[in-house]
Amino acid sequence: MKIRGKLLILLLAIALVPLIAGGIIQRRVTSHLGRRLSAERREILEGHARATLGHVLERYSSIVQRDKRMIELSVEVQAREVEERLASPPPARRALRYANDFDEGVDLPDDVRLSQMHADEAGPMLVGYDDQAYFVVATADEADISDDMMRLSAMPQLYRSLRQAIPYGMKWQYTSLAVGLHTTYPSHGGYPSDYDPRVRNWYIEARDAGELTWVSITDVTTGVATLTAAQPVYGPDGEFAGVTAIDVPASGVLHGLMPPVQWRDVAVAMFVGIGEEGTEYARQAGIIAEARQIGQHRDWRKPVELSMLTSDDPEELALLIADAQEGRSGVRRMGYLGQDALWAYSSVVEKEGGFALVILPYETIMAPAREGQQHVRASIAEGLQIMGACMFIVAALVAVTAARASRAVTRPILALTEAAEELAGGNYDARTAVRCCDEIGELAAIFNDMGPKLLEREKMKRSLALAMEVQQHLLPMGPPELDGFDIAGKSIYCDETGGDYYDFIDLMDLGPGKLGIAVGDVTGHGIGAALLMASARAVLRSHAGRMGGDLAGLFQTLNHHLVRDSGDARFMTLFYGILDSSDRSLRWTSGGHDPAIWLRQATGEFEELPNLDIPLGIEEGRSFEPGGPVTLEAGDIVVIGTDGIWEAANAAGEMFGKDRLRSVIADHADEPARYIHATVVDAVTAFLDGEPQEDDITLVVIEAV
Repeated sequence: MKIRGKLLILLLAIALVPLIAGGIIQRRVTSHLGRRLSAERREILEGHARATLGHVLERYSSIVQRDKRMIELSVEVQAREVEERLASPPPARRALRYANDFDEGVDLPDDVRLSQMHADEAGPMLVGYDDQAYFVVATADEADISDDMMRLSAMPQLYRSLRQAIPYGMKWQYTSLAVGLHTTYPSHGGYPSDYDPRVRNWYIEARDAGELTWVSITDVTTGVATLTAAQPVYGPDGEFAGVTAIDVPASGVLHGLMPPVQWRDVAVAMFVGIGEEGTEYARQAGIIAEARQIGQHRDWRKPVELSMLTSDDPEELALLIADAQEGRSGVRRMGYLGQDALWAYSSVVEKEGGFALVILPYETIMAPAREGQQHVRASIAEGLQIMGACMFIVAALVAVTAARASRAVTRPILALTEAAEELAGGNYDARTAVRCCDEIGELAAIFNDMGPKLLEREKMKRSLALAMEVQQHLLPMGPPELDGFDIAGKSIYCDETGGDYYDFIDLMDLGPGKLGIAVGDVTGHGIGAALLMASARAVLRSHAGRMGGDLAGLFQTLNHHLVRDSGDARFMTLFYGILDSSDRSLRWTSGGHDPAIWLRQATGEFEELPNLDIPLGIEEGRSFEPGGPVTLEAGDIVVIGTDGIWEAANAAGEMFGKDRLRSVIADHADEPARYIHATVVDAVTAFLDGEPQEDDITLVVIEAV
């Protein structure tokens, strides 16, 4: 054998044997490590899920116990008030509102509006919150009960005051007298002509029990399952006179039972009751309210039949029910509808009460671990492919080296040149196989490190561009349209992404002509601030309409989420106001945000809508106070901005300041809102005079027209 052949064999052995041995060892080590990490991660994920679900149920238990006591106390207060009024002389006659008026659409008062909470199969119902509605049973003579009708005419004032304490938990408040008179609040129609509340089970059970009772019913006007707290009332002679009650919607029963966002689409949340001893349903659980069934319509004439809670493991389910009855909460793993799942449950709510239950598919919890294991397998396969490619390249290089030893010096340089051309053409996987131990070898090693680093830099640049595009889509696409107002807004970030935020939220659920306006500033800027901004936006948008005009409650909810999500490193200032075109009013609350600037056309003077509290995300359980309302007259201008405007500094270190901002606003007060906005931004840019923008700039201009 010639030396060239021997050299080729030697070089191949030296080059390929370590690669093959290293590849085999690496594959075994990586596989073992992947299995170990997957098992550990599964254990961690299950532990985290158990702790998270336990925390959700612990929080819900305190909420539902509080709400149950408040509902029962409210029913007792209603009963005492009805009894006092029945024992009093009838007041002076006044016009009354009848349920039939809503059905006929005759002379409906101004307070009547559509209510999503009171939706039937046709959609939201018309209800009125200023008064109650009267329904007289067909067999009753209205002339005989006219005095009782007048005696109950002042009940709406009490109904309203009680509802304010727990608006989401009270669907209907009503009183039915034995003489055939039924009053309901808020006022509404939809009663069948043959409806008689005296034969309904809530009326009969309260009358027979002689005390407050809880009953599951189907609402006669909406056809939706509800939970009713009913208490008998008695006349001055001590005789039974009727029943007063409060209907709690399924959404109110499940209020606060909210699994984390990443599980909300697959988790099953419900409230179940346990059958009484001595009945066929003893030690069985019936589903009183389930999140997936909220809004389903039923026939009110048929008795309510609760669906029984079942499991693929009846013995484990029996242990769960026993735990709840004995006051123990916990998490158990068992099958549900053919799927392995975690069942998290609370203890019973007070004596003879039900308990909350959240069922989460086990595969959903383990999805991150499964994805990680798949990633390890893919990495191993990719490594084998790379190793095979490397072996092929090395073999080829060794053969060429042995055959053309004379080109030992020029070949590495040519290889480097070819790889550099590939890299210049955009191939970041370009490598050179030079194996020299001199300066050319060092240069080749440095070059081989360039491709991954350039690729990583390119990926980072694309990711930032994508993040900027995504964040821009989270901001309003254009100004809102609101009668009587001209509004403009925009955010200009100093990096690809930022922590400034503004939003226009349509609040049609609160009534026509209402718009939520938010301007916020997360500490810092960049990806971290952008993520916290997106989280705050999601919470604000998901709760703004549902919580109505309760600005303090809205900020408490948002603060709770930000404290949980932001840790100790970041917080957020936020101004949020509700602009009402019907009376041109603005109500707001502010958490640490700089006061909004208000230019009053009538006086030409500037005022401020002050900050009312500390920033969000700092202190758990913080209470926030609302401000306003203030009335905006034609020509008034309200400007809400972030500190990137007045803290913008030029080369001399001088800040733009609020005095310059007020001056720009005053000089252009007669211009449209978009022009004022653009003029302020241009003024700040001119003031910087070429200096880089160091902070995000956000500005919203509201002009009353």
